[in-house]
Amino acid sequence: MSLLTTSETKNKIAEQVSIVTETLQIISAFCKTSAVEFIDRNICSALKEKKLLVRFLLSDIISGSTDFSLYEYCKTNGWKMYVRFDLHAKTYIFDRSRCILGSSNLTSRGMGIKFHGNYELSSFAEIDDDDLKKIDLLFENSILMTDELYKIMKMEYNNACENKGLPVIKKQWGDLIVNNFVPKIDTLFTFDFPVSKAPDYNDISCFEFLDISEIPSKEELVSIFRWSKAFLWLYYFISSHEHKTCYFGEITANLHSCLINDPKPYRKEVKELLSNLLGWIEVLEIDNLVIDIPNHSQRVRIT
Repeated sequence: MSLLTTSETKNKIAEQVSIVTETLQIISAFCKTSAVEFIDRNICSALKEKKLLVRFLLSDIISGSTDFSLYEYCKTNGWKMYVRFDLHAKTYIFDRSRCILGSSNLTSRGMGIKFHGNYELSSFAEIDDDDLKKIDLLFENSILMTDELYKIMKMEYNNACENKGLPVIKKQWGDLIVNNFVPKIDTLFTFDFPVSKAPDYNDISCFEFLDISEIPSKEELVSIFRWSKAFLWLYYFISSHEHKTCYFGEITANLHSCLINDPKPYRKEVKELLSNLLGWIEVLEIDNLVIDIPNHSQRVRIT
């Protein structure tokens, strides 16, 4: 494998988009319009399809990591834009056969378009059918941006800009937007779950499953926890059931099948993982999730 530096990555992407003819798929957590313009300047005129997947969190936009006007540019210039709020990947796929995979976001700094770019490392590789299935699933479990959704986002974005002193929790999209995103997650590890039944704000190790390096405030924690892999798995599983209601035993059985640790954890450990997750949900008072115990069995409902 040959590693590509920032400038080498930029040149390789420019080379590949100039010869791609069928499909260009770009996955980038952060994205700036100027970087998409760079892609379009180098793109092959015969290209049939352009797809862009970004994280597009309100906090990313307010911080300047992603341009809010990105959708308007995409719509005008023939890009299908998708949103996935838990996205961290950076991958560029050319004609569903080749890709660049690494740390480079589709931004001026990530691509080294400006003089003071980030130092990134990437690699160029061929991709196979299994890789394509993962890529397709990633897009399928994302939100296709529409004019209607953008209109709602624009109202919330403008409100956030007018109230810059809002706490972090208020710099997140509202439920009307967030509830569009219910990704299917069917592979988990035990380390995706909390190791305690409640957060301990004096112990950073308590938050390792969230992949953060500093202890957050409770308001920040609610937002971070809401996008954790374990929570998203649970939310999808419950929402896919009639009446959006599940009992502890049924959830445990699904969790046991989703865990891919080797060796497989015992059912007792699986129950403890789920119990810890539900404990955090109760302590953090996650909106629209209700946990109760009718008929001697714990029940979880989306309201």
